[in-house]
Amino acid sequence: MTQSRWITSRRAFGLGLLVGMMVGLGAAQLIMRREPDLVLRVEPLASPTAVVVYVTGAVARPGLYTVGSEARVAEVVEQAGPLPEADLSRVQMAARLQDGQMVVVPVRASPDLGHARGDAAGSSTEPTVSAEQLIDINRATVEDLQRLPGVGPILAQRIVSYRETHGPFQSPEQLAEVPGISPRMVDEWAGLITVGTTE
Repeated sequence: MTQSRWITSRRAFGLGLLVGMMVGLGAAQLIMRREPDLVLRVEPLASPTAVVVYVTGAVARPGLYTVGSEARVAEVVEQAGPLPEADLSRVQMAARLQDGQMVVVPVRASPDLGHARGDAAGSSTEPTVSAEQLIDINRATVEDLQRLPGVGPILAQRIVSYRETHGPFQSPEQLAEVPGISPRMVDEWAGLITVGTTE
C-alpha cells in the first residue's frame, strides 16, 4: 500500500467515526429532550350558586323562586307569604332546597270537619250534611266559601276569581286547579260542597 492510499484510508475512517459520534450524540439529545408525560387534571364541578324552586299550597304568592344553593325551605315559604290557614308544622322548614324542587304548604285541618261529616262511631242513618247546607261552588260568595275547612278570605277569592275567568265548575275535582288547593283538600270537602248549574 502506498503512502497516499494509507492516508486516504485513515481520513475515511476518521470521517466515519466522526459521523457515527454525531449521530449517537444527536440520538441521545433527542431522548433527553423527550416531552414529559401529559398529566390531565380534572377539576371538580362547581356547585350551582342558585337554585329554582316552586312554592304552592296555602301561600299568598305561589310561583317560582330563585334562592342561593344553601337556602332552606323556610326562606322560600316566608317569601311566598304563608296564609293564616297554612299548617307549617307539616313542612320541613329546615330542609335544604334542591334545584327543581316543589314546596307544598298544606292547609291546617279544621276541627269542625269531623262534626260536619258526622261521627264515624255514631249512627250511620243520619246524613252528615243536609242538602240545604251544601255549598254550591258555582254560586257561593267569598263569605260562603270560608265555611269550608282551611279556606280563608284569600283562598276563597281565588275560587271566585277562577270561576269568573274559566266559567262554572264542572265537578268538585276541578277545584284542584285553583292555586293553593290540592286534591287532598278537595277530598276533605267531600260531602260539604256541590256543583250546581248557574242557569
